[in-house]
Amino acid sequence: MTSSTAVSAATPLARMADAGWVSPTSVPGLIGYTPKFESVLESLQTALTALDPHGLGGPVQHAPVVPRETIERAQYAESFPHLLGTVHAYASAEQATAPSASQRELTDVVLAPAACYSVYPQIADRTLDLEQHFDVFGYCYRHEATSEYGRFRSFRMREFVIVGGQEPAWEWREAWIERCEGLFARLGLKIAVVAASDPFFGPGDRFMRASQLQQSLKFEFVAPVHARDEGTAIASANCHKDHLGERFAIRFAEMGVAHSSCMAFGLERVVSALIQAHGDDLANWPEPV
Repeated sequence: MTSSTAVSAATPLARMADAGWVSPTSVPGLIGYTPKFESVLESLQTALTALDPHGLGGPVQHAPVVPRETIERAQYAESFPHLLGTVHAYASAEQATAPSASQRELTDVVLAPAACYSVYPQIADRTLDLEQHFDVFGYCYRHEATSEYGRFRSFRMREFVIVGGQEPAWEWREAWIERCEGLFARLGLKIAVVAASDPFFGPGDRFMRASQLQQSLKFEFVAPVHARDEGTAIASANCHKDHLGERFAIRFAEMGVAHSSCMAFGLERVVSALIQAHGDDLANWPEPV
């Protein structure tokens, strides 16, 4: 570990580095990952592809940035303004030769806060005749204020998404909860599935935010990602109702505004939970992993 790495030897991040899993940086939440770590993540990706009942063959990989207009249309900034990472640039080479913060201008892209935001513009302003299923992967960014291990600023997300009718979207989400419980059990992870609430629906739907727990719109799969951790969400199953269908003007057959659900996996968090559960020697891990 170099002297430029501001990591105490007593921290979970330092322990992961000493065991050969990660390479810390001087910035909290920004971490490099070793071939040892990546080998587990690759196996996890393969397991998730096999778990998909629709046989999409693997994820479509999206860029780590998305059009700013997409995020504005989804009302993400209204719900999570403190987490959104914007991209600024100099408008001309002349400005860049004498750089000043005041000369940097907001560009037409932002850092992707979730992989699924690249899905909805593909089917925006349309009426769907059939349910649409997606499998997507991408690097994401959230401007986390804490240095706690597991609160990554830059991370990878795998998401499965359905857009269609109200009942199929709900039933799809319920089936994924059961499917994931089976997967994590096979991987030797002891997880808790807990109801959660995020201000997902934007300022125009504050009443919905207050009732998400009662409506069971979001469930998180919680497991420790380091020895001191009482539990971190490593995956989530989410029902968006018709929020994104309305925001992106997606209709479904004769049923009105389309509903959507997604199943999201924080890949680095899942791998970290596996390390916490099974130790540092891959030779001692269960066969399914």
